[in-house]
Amino acid sequence: MNEIEIEGRTGKGSDTEDDVVHIIPVVQETATVQRSVRESGSVAIHKTVHERTEVVDQPRSWEEVEVERVAVNRVVDAPIPVRYEGDTMIISLLEEVVVVEKRLLLREEVHIRKLHKEEHEAKEMQLREERVEIVRNEGADDAS
Repeated sequence: MNEIEIEGRTGKGSDTEDDVVHIIPVVQETATVQRSVRESGSVAIHKTVHERTEVVDQPRSWEEVEVERVAVNRVVDAPIPVRYEGDTMIISLLEEVVVVEKRLLLREEVHIRKLHKEEHEAKEMQLREERVEIVRNEGADDAS
């Protein structure tokens, strides 16, 4: 605390004993701000899982292979590479035969054709779904 000193005189005209010293205290206030954490309430969360039956219709697709053996029995001069005719792959099977001279005899061909198939198959499935409910509980400290 600070003090201010003031000299004053009485009205008697003398400069000695009658001089009065007045001390006036000077007060200064300061403010302090503080923060604190207080609970103002709480929250309750409820989670539930609901199941429902739903028909799911998804197309299923696959490929099947059809193998057909075709007898040829023809003499060829050189091996025949794998070839395609449309969507059919043809693999030549060769056999060496002994005659007065050696020749390649095309014994048979294997024709492989891809067939694309698709069907719909509906199935009942159990599907689950989660739901959340949030409830706020107000605390007793809210009144202050």
